[in-house]
Amino acid sequence: MINLLLAAVVIGVVGFGVALALRSRREFAEQNEVVPGTPSSAPASWAGAHSREAKLHRRLGAAVRSARAHPRVEELGLASQLAAIDAQAISLDEQLVAGAALTEPHRTAAIDRVEEQTAALEATIGELVAGLAESAPRSQLDAAIANADERLAALAAARDEVEELDRRASGQTEIPDLGAEGQPVDDTNGESDGEPGTTAQP
Repeated sequence: MINLLLAAVVIGVVGFGVALALRSRREFAEQNEVVPGTPSSAPASWAGAHSREAKLHRRLGAAVRSARAHPRVEELGLASQLAAIDAQAISLDEQLVAGAALTEPHRTAAIDRVEEQTAALEATIGELVAGLAESAPRSQLDAAIANADERLAALAAARDEVEELDRRASGQTEIPDLGAEGQPVDDTNGESDGEPGTTAQP
């Protein structure tokens, strides 16, 4: 009987330890997220590291949380602005992880670029939040939202440009236009690779 009680206690202790470890791991993963609910590929070591990339990773998370935490964001229906902020933060976080894996001097250049964009995102969020004061007239609210939309659109355009440059640098090419049978469509109108106007012979 005593052995059974001891076994039950041991099983209980082990089970509690496993549950606690899983909970701690889950909470740590959530703290590592830039956008709540979206896993980040940033290494766990960035949680308390003092490297530039680690600090930028944490700054991105803090910026997103500051936008989400403002009580008037939901009240004013700024879901599209939050979505744009989330998208920008996730993209910058991905660029940060990729840039940190590069060798010098490419690494420094990549981190510099992310730092500049992170500062721009922080400034955009700061100005938006400052313009949402309850005492602010409607005209000021509209101006703050319009300014945020304009700046977020500019950040998105810059993000698209960076992603296009990265695709070119990695050697990715456009996917060929495939016909109904999965074969590339011939848009040469029957012309051969030789002289224009000549038809390739079978």
